[in-house]
Amino acid sequence: MAGTEPTGRAAAVRISRVAPAQLSAYKSLRDEALRLHPDAFDADIESEQARPPESYLGRLGLGETRGGSFLLGAWSGQDLIGMIGLERQTQAKLRHSAELNSMMVHPDHTGGGVGLMLIEAAIAEARQALGLEQIVLRVSTSSQSAIRLYERAGFQGCGVLPHALKLVDKTGQVRYFDKLTMVLIL
Repeated sequence: MAGTEPTGRAAAVRISRVAPAQLSAYKSLRDEALRLHPDAFDADIESEQARPPESYLGRLGLGETRGGSFLLGAWSGQDLIGMIGLERQTQAKLRHSAELNSMMVHPDHTGGGVGLMLIEAAIAEARQALGLEQIVLRVSTSSQSAIRLYERAGFQGCGVLPHALKLVDKTGQVRYFDKLTMVLIL
């Protein structure tokens, strides 16, 4: 990866595209991420749990001839321990832009450089896409460690959307989360 040599646990991690046969592992990690960090994702666990793994096939970018849409996985042996996605905009005026999403490292593997490896691999792959000029992401302002990670990878904040997420728990208690929009010009 650009500028960093994996050390410790990250040294044994392999980053590669998620294949159709690996979508069950992706869905399992995604469902865990939604359960553990409901404020970090726009999707909710209740809706997503019912989806079959093959419903995520479109996220693999297999039909994207210009590149810029994919899912990457971080693998330790046969175990998927992290993931990141990039989805290129489809409208003509927006095709120069892609959204970074679905970033997650399993709690047993955080702090070892896997997150940075995933982001750097996603950026490197995005740079190969024809006509792709920028990557945009949204991150909860309460997640300072994620914001610092994105900043280390070169992303810059460009605005905050207040009350971007509204979470209502089983007792009816409402919590709002602001989202910071960040951009990386390729």
